[in-house]
This record gives sequence, structure tokens and C-alpha cells, in this order.
Amino acid sequence: MKINTHIISTGLLFGFIYLLFIQWSNSSFKSLNNYSPKAIGHINTKFKEDLNDLVKSTIDFRTTVEDFINQEKSDETLLSEYRLLRDQFKKVEFFIEYIDKEAYDKIINGAPLPKLEKKVADITVLQPHGFQVVDEIIGGESLSTSETKQELLKEVKILESNVEKMHAFLKARRITDRQFFEAARMGIIRLATLGTTGFDTPGTLQGIEDTAVVLDILNEYLNLYKPELKNVKRMDLLKTSNSLFKKGLKFTKNEDFDSFNRLIFIKEFINPAYKTIKDIHLALGYETIDEVSRFIQAVNYKAENLFDSDFLNSFFYVSLQNDSTYNAKAELGKLLFYDPMLSQNNEMSCATCHDPNKGFTDGKTLSISNTGNPLKRNAMTLNYSVYAMSFFHDLRAKNLENQFEHVVVSDDEFNTSYKEIIKKINYSSTYKALFTKAFPEIKTREIRSNDIDYALAAYVMKLNMFDSPIDKFFQNEITELPESIERGFNLFAGKAACATCHFVPLFSGNLPPLFMDSEAEVLGVPENKEEPWVLDDDLGRVGNGVTQDKATFYEAAFKTPTIRNIELTGPYMHNGVFDTLEEVMDFYNKGGGAGGGMDLEHQTLASDPLNLTDKEIEDIIAFMKALTDTKKFQQPEELPRDFENETINKRSF
Repeated sequence: MKINTHIISTGLLFGFIYLLFIQWSNSSFKSLNNYSPKAIGHINTKFKEDLNDLVKSTIDFRTTVEDFINQEKSDETLLSEYRLLRDQFKKVEFFIEYIDKEAYDKIINGAPLPKLEKKVADITVLQPHGFQVVDEIIGGESLSTSETKQELLKEVKILESNVEKMHAFLKARRITDRQFFEAARMGIIRLATLGTTGFDTPGTLQGIEDTAVVLDILNEYLNLYKPELKNVKRMDLLKTSNSLFKKGLKFTKNEDFDSFNRLIFIKEFINPAYKTIKDIHLALGYETIDEVSRFIQAVNYKAENLFDSDFLNSFFYVSLQNDSTYNAKAELGKLLFYDPMLSQNNEMSCATCHDPNKGFTDGKTLSISNTGNPLKRNAMTLNYSVYAMSFFHDLRAKNLENQFEHVVVSDDEFNTSYKEIIKKINYSSTYKALFTKAFPEIKTREIRSNDIDYALAAYVMKLNMFDSPIDKFFQNEITELPESIERGFNLFAGKAACATCHFVPLFSGNLPPLFMDSEAEVLGVPENKEEPWVLDDDLGRVGNGVTQDKATFYEAAFKTPTIRNIELTGPYMHNGVFDTLEEVMDFYNKGGGAGGGMDLEHQTLASDPLNLTDKEIEDIIAFMKALTDTKKFQQPEELPRDFENETINKRSF
């Protein structure tokens, strides 16, 4: 009988494949039984569990408040139960804020002040609700009154409802590794800028206790990446992380709000932790926001330190592109900035009111018009001004490059038009060559008004040094600061509550952790220093001509400027009413205008006295002076003088 060897070979092959399949199946079922999800699986599970617990905690706390009103629970029990609620909130807060920032600000943890709904045509007032509102009530002095108790119950019920809504939205969301690391770093920023400063706890000042909870949960999450870090042979990063978080938690132990050393906490924990979380993210090879989004972010994810010069991306705030022509635009902008040719009479330049030797202000109580008469306000510093979403004292301009138009057409300032400026520029071959270098497309078109705006904006974008003693300390270029400056920083970011409006690290009103909103405050600035104080008649934001800003609570509201280089930028306030920093501190120490006796319904500054001693004020001023940059800016050596008009050629700086 003839044997078909082909059939036998085929049969043997299938038999071998079958045996391999059985072996693979057994090993696969075995591995499935021992399957351990990657870190992000555990993180998602834990987040959902904590989110469920937050819903339960809000219900429990509402019951506690009801019992408190019925005198079935004491003040101490109320505060204790509130602490438990905050603990549960802080475990999930950084995820909530990251995933749904708008809802977070509107209904979960927004500042206890009315706001206007953005991106709508009419004026829609949003009343504040959330944890900060509850905190302010609980920490207030009138909690014993029936009216306040009912207000507390009302807000707690609203919070309970809003948390349930948020839970319904978030329970189906799945967080990715990239999102975890981004949210964690956002949480670190919030601790340094809003948590430890008292911004998040305006009544109880429990920000240090909050910090410990956040550090615990972040450390727990980061340790879930141990197997993955072991796989990539970067266990050193987890060791560094654990050491840092252990140190961070030690900072918070047995510390109260006033004694907490924020300066050293930022130096030794916040900045190193911010870097280490990014290092773990990149070591594991997970994508970053820059790889998945075509939009520039305000916070530069590559930055490793809150005080790095590139911590914020200046190009986020402008329409300019960071391309090969940017430096040429900035060089052109520098010439234009110092050139009186831009004004109608060829006598006034941008530098007239923004002197580089005075922190780009003019050192005058009120700036002077082109006729020599005082204007209504003084000049704001241009240092660090790019990092904002609104400009001028009244926030009327919405981006940096649009500011110049307000100056050009003002009868009191340049009193001219872009058409006239461009006509002058076209008479100078030097300027035309510089414009062509900065804007190569000009070879085929005329110079436009926005070319001038962009060039000036490009120069102003260069006025951010980040090289003050404070910066150098946090950047590890110097190892220590005088004790008075350390005390001053901790008072500024603590007892004195300055950092609840002048946010670290810009020390301006650009709101962390996203740095995408410019704040204005109602302080009750008087028209002169004589007491009793009388409110200055400047309407501020409500009178800026922007329809959406016509809300009563914006009356006498002015932009919160940076205090960087404040040593150089006096006199102070929008009307220059205070000549010295000592006078400014006295005003704040008394509780602003309302603290000084003014009837100001919408003052955003707390009217209670700060009770700062003379020594404490001295230390705060020492800290503020330590924010003076060391780099100096110089005007150009010469201006173009190849105009046909000899009057223009003879102009001077």
C-alpha cells in the first residue's frame, strides 16, 4: 500500500499546532487569573470610589448642619464633620478641576464672589456656590445667628445637588495616564498658589490640613506606577518621589496657617515634586499634551519649576507666532517703542509713560497728556504684562497687541491714526527695511496697522526677566535669603493674604492653576490720603466701555497688577494716591476703603483689619523689594533719521 506522506505531514503539523494552542490557553487562563491592571486602572477605580464617597459625605454633612441648626450637634462637631467633608473633596479635587474646569469654578469651588457668564451676548450674573462659599460661612463670626445658619444650610443643599450632578457626569469618564500626570501637576500648582495661601479656605484657613490630604493621595497614586517604573529601570524616580512626599507631609505636620513656612515648602517640595512628576511621566513614555493638542498651552508642560522663566508660555497670550521672524519683530518693536515719531506731534513715545528705569512706568502720580495736563490714571508697568487676558487698569483691551490702538487714537496721548503713522514710516528706508525683515510678506503688500501692533507686542513680550533674588532662590542659583525676606514672603502668602490676589509666581491677578483669567479687585482706593477716606470717583471696570462688564459689582474694580519690580513703580494704585509702600501696607492693614469707613457693598478685599505689626509690614516690604529684577533695559542708541521731513529727523528720545 502506498502511503501519502503529504497527509501524514499535514496531520502532524495540525497536531503540533493543537498542542501549542492547548499550552497557550492554559498559560493564558493562568495569567488572567493573576492579572493585575496597570496603574491607571487602579487610579480610575480609586477615583470613582472616592467620588462616590464625596456624594455620601455631602449628604452626611447636610444632615449634620440640620442637626446643628436644631441644636442637636455642637460647633465642634460641625467643624469636625466639615473637616471630614473637605478631606473627601481634596482626594478628588485635582481630577474634578482638570476634567471640568468650568463646572469646578461655577458650582464646586469658585471664589465667593459674583461673576459674569462668559461668551454670552447679554449680562448674566453667576452667584457663587461651592466649597469656598461654605467655608466662608463656617469660618465667619456670625455663625451663631439664625440667619447665617439658614444661609449655611441653603448653600450646603446646593453643594449636595451640584456634587451629585458632577458625579453623574464624571462617573463614566475614564482617565488616561497622560491626564493623571497633568492633573497631578495642576494639583501641585494649586497647593502652592491657592491652597496654602488661604484662597481656597477664606473662612476656616484650613489650607495646610488640605495640603496633607492632597499629598497623601498623590503619593498613593504615584506608587501605583512602581511595576511600570521597574520595567523601564527607573525606580530611582519613585524613590525620589517618595522621599519628596514624605518631606512635604512633614512640612504640614503640626503646622497652623500662620506658622507654615511657604517659602521653604515651595523650594524644597513644590518645585522638586513638580519636576519629578513630569520625569516619571516622560520616563514611562506616555504622551504629553503637546503631542496630542495643536493648541499652545498657557502653562509650559516642559517647565520644571514654578519660577522658571519658561513656566508660562508667552505665545499663548498673543496672536504672534514663535517663528524665525519673532526676534526681528521684537527688534523693530523696540525702535518703535522709543520713537516719538508714532505720535502726532513727534514728541511722545511709548517710553514717555513707560520708562525702563522705573519698571516701565512713569513715576508720576498721574500720567501726563500731550498737552501737559494730568490724565485720570497713572501708567501700569509693562514688565510681565504679556501674561494676562485683559489689559489697562479697567481691563478694556483683551490682548496685548490691541493695547496700542487705544493710545494711538486717544486725543490725550498720541492723537493720530495708523494711516498717518504708516505714511511716516514709508518715508524712511531704514524702517521699511526693518518692517520687511520682520514681515517678509510686505514685499508683496503694504505695511498694515497690525504689523505695528505685533512688533510692539513682540518687544513687550521680552520684558520678563525672572531674575530677581526671589527667582534666583527658587531657581537654586542662590541658597538662602535674608530672614526678613523669608518672613515677608510667608506673611505675604499667609497672614497678610496678599497672595490671594497677587498669585504666585507672577504675583499678579493672573489666576492659577491655568493662568487664563485676569482678575480685578474692588479695594476702595481713596481720592487722596486724608482721612476719613473718600472713594475715588473713577468707575474702573464698569466704565470701560465693554458691554459685558457693566455689572454693579465691577464699579471701582481695577486690574490686579504684578508687584514684581514694585520698588521701581511708585506712586501706587491706579490714581497714584500712595507715595510709598508703607502707605500702601497701611491701607491694606486697615481693611481697605471699607475698613477705613467707606460704605462699599462690593469690596472684594476683606474689610477686617489684618493686625500686622510694624515689624511684619517691614518684612513684607523687604520681600516685595526682593522681587526687583537685576537686568536693566536700555533704549536704542539711535533712531532712524532718514525721513524727508527734517522735523522728524530732529526728534529726540
